[in-house]
Amino acid sequence: VSENLLVSPLPQSLPNVDYKLKTVTVKLRDSLEANTTYSINFGSSIKDFTEGNPLKDFTYTFSTGSYIDSLELSGKVILAETGKTDSTLIVMLHTNGEDSAVVNEKPKYIAKLDNKGNFTFKNLPSKTFHVYALKDEGGSRRYFGEKQLFAFADKPVTIQGKNEPIVLYAFSSKPAPVQAPPPA
Repeated sequence: VSENLLVSPLPQSLPNVDYKLKTVTVKLRDSLEANTTYSINFGSSIKDFTEGNPLKDFTYTFSTGSYIDSLELSGKVILAETGKTDSTLIVMLHTNGEDSAVVNEKPKYIAKLDNKGNFTFKNLPSKTFHVYALKDEGGSRRYFGEKQLFAFADKPVTIQGKNEPIVLYAFSSKPAPVQAPPPA
């Protein structure tokens, strides 16, 4: 569950998830923000009890306000060097526009890529976000070095009505060293 679970907006502490037969219990450890829509996406961690078939992208959505935010942002991440995709990257939305935010702060929202490099954020509020994508090695959800695949939108995105899909081009400024094969 911990590998598949995505809570948006991202909490400071990961929730406790417990299950027994047909019941899943999620205990949030953080205080909830007022007038905020929360989504808990279970990825493929919920499975049929008898056959083990996964229930893909089951999402539980609730609000601490009087309505549920319904705006969306979608797009695609492409590897700049090859034009291919890497489905292990994540896309992040930050409200802080400073350069250091992606290094020092956890993002507000996270989305995973599908096998074609596409992402979708659902239930977003009408706000301005700074969009980044990176290879999240170690689960830090932060940029930590020039060898890490990284992408960013060239300008902030204001979520409103219908948004055009965005395309991000991931690159690393210093490629990981290639190891020579061992001598025969």
